[in-house]
Amino acid sequence: MIGGVNPYGQPWRAGAQEATTFVTTANLEVDGKSVPAGDYTIFVLPNPDQWKLIISKKTGEWGIPYPGEQYELGRYDMRLNTLPSSVEDFTISYVPHGKTCTMHMEWATTRASITFIEK
Repeated sequence: MIGGVNPYGQPWRAGAQEATTFVTTANLEVDGKSVPAGDYTIFVLPNPDQWKLIISKKTGEWGIPYPGEQYELGRYDMRLNTLPSSVEDFTISYVPHGKTCTMHMEWATTRASITFIEK
């Protein structure tokens, strides 16, 4: 899917159908940048060796087309790891630890992760 139907270097809705909503009731720090409490939509900019999480201030849209850079709060570097076995369904999960929480996006043998820090 990624690198095929959803080409590398193009924003992807991080799921199927509707765009993926991200809601935080706390002010966060992500990749050294501030993310104020609020409602957002998330996208991913995948490349073979680097993914970026895109947090968009535009909400309520269908997953495609991508609404554009003018709505972005920011782009944030994600860490990539190779999973030991393939994941058939794209999955987003969160692992909390104190005042931090790590988001994992997994599909096929790729895991992209990013950590949120509560301010």
